[in-house]
Amino acid sequence: MRLAEKYVFSSSTVAKIDSDAIRNNGPEYGFELMHKAARYSFDILKKEKPKSIIVFCGSGNNAGDGYLLATLAVESGMKAKVMIIDPKDNLQGDAEKARNRFTKVGGEIEVWSSDLELTCDWIVDAIFGIGINRDLDIAHQNAIHSINQSKSKVLSIDIPSGLCGNTGKIFGKAVSADITTTYVGKKLGLYLNSGPNYTGIIHFSDLNIDEHFYSDSHPQIQIVSDTDMNKILIRRNQTSHKGNHGHILLIGGNNGMEGAIRIASEASLRSGSGLVSVISTKNSCQIINQFRPEVMCHDASKQESIISLINKADIIGIGPGLGTDDWAVNLYDHALASKKHLVLDADALNILSFSPIKRGNWTLTPHPGEAARLLNSSVSEIQEDRLSAIAELTKRYSANVLLKGKFSLIKDSVNDLPYMITSGNPGMATAGMGDLLTGVITSLLGQYGIDNLGKIISIGAHIHSKSGDLASLDGERGLIASDLLPYIRQLVNS
Repeated sequence: MRLAEKYVFSSSTVAKIDSDAIRNNGPEYGFELMHKAARYSFDILKKEKPKSIIVFCGSGNNAGDGYLLATLAVESGMKAKVMIIDPKDNLQGDAEKARNRFTKVGGEIEVWSSDLELTCDWIVDAIFGIGINRDLDIAHQNAIHSINQSKSKVLSIDIPSGLCGNTGKIFGKAVSADITTTYVGKKLGLYLNSGPNYTGIIHFSDLNIDEHFYSDSHPQIQIVSDTDMNKILIRRNQTSHKGNHGHILLIGGNNGMEGAIRIASEASLRSGSGLVSVISTKNSCQIINQFRPEVMCHDASKQESIISLINKADIIGIGPGLGTDDWAVNLYDHALASKKHLVLDADALNILSFSPIKRGNWTLTPHPGEAARLLNSSVSEIQEDRLSAIAELTKRYSANVLLKGKFSLIKDSVNDLPYMITSGNPGMATAGMGDLLTGVITSLLGQYGIDNLGKIISIGAHIHSKSGDLASLDGERGLIASDLLPYIRQLVNS
């Protein structure tokens, strides 16, 4: 995998890579990159088989990409025209050159007004690029509103106009794209804050810029890939036995929440754990013993069993269906008192938020609501700056942290660079998915140890999210957690 594919960068870093490449290769290289970007976007657009397009162009280099795309469309016989918002676009350099090329092939340029009806198959957004850092004026906000209200599908070039390339903040209004084609480097704003709600499907090309321009750059996030997964999930020795693949202990399943611990325990088995023990209620154990007898379930009312099981386990996952009553707190305290690595989820995180401590030897897996409670913050504050939130969680609790959500983030207590998961889908927003994730992560940590925590946790999250994508091929609505189990088994053997 090329470096540009593996990392996410700040806008300024992407701009520097671009300018360094142009400086090194000569001024004509800038127009060559612009043409490559337009060609890449046009090839993505052609797959949608549009018969007509309208390209909205601004007054910077992003407009140059738009004009060249429109030129390619005209040359291919497609019905295409360019719409500008400011009649005095003041184009210069390569962008002006691109506009001249469009007019030379007979391209039509029209000034947008609110009276115009946007009737086309696709709109291409080439209004603003990653350099915007201010609220948009009323004319541009109105034009973007018109784009968003149209019945046309939308492709945004490099970044949806109105979206901050660094933070994902909206500058008054932003184009809501169905597809975003982005280049040179993947920008933070596509993945953070409001970015995921506006980008649609992201397609990326580094435009074949030489690798050495990336080697000294400073990425902000590392993307987890199948390659990372396959490096960890190596073939087992033929003489291995169940004791070689981790004995994990899961704690939870309070009355009325028995399904949570069953889902977590089955996910651990399907992820490859050699032995899976559970501490739960008598009722949970009856259910698990009936439907998944491979799990060794123990009644929590027997205190001596709790201590014995904790001592035998390689790693402990606690939280799925745990509750916050005295029964739950007693089990939480037993787990906390051990020296074993803990994976905390759900109510275990809520109990922690009541009495915050630093421990070091544990992993926290909050969703934004749980993260807000742990930081005495709000969900909106967490989502506005997820990178700062995960850094603060790691520091405040001396923990490894998986912050769930679209593009989940993982940070360990050693490495500065967090990991990011790019798979997953809205169908996974349903009960039991977090319990499933706890089972997968706890299983992998039990199998592969805790020497490379961030990497192992991120691979667990990658498997979980990718399983969700495979399960969603039959539809996102109606997807349930147990639908992922066959795909988890498939991926840990891929």
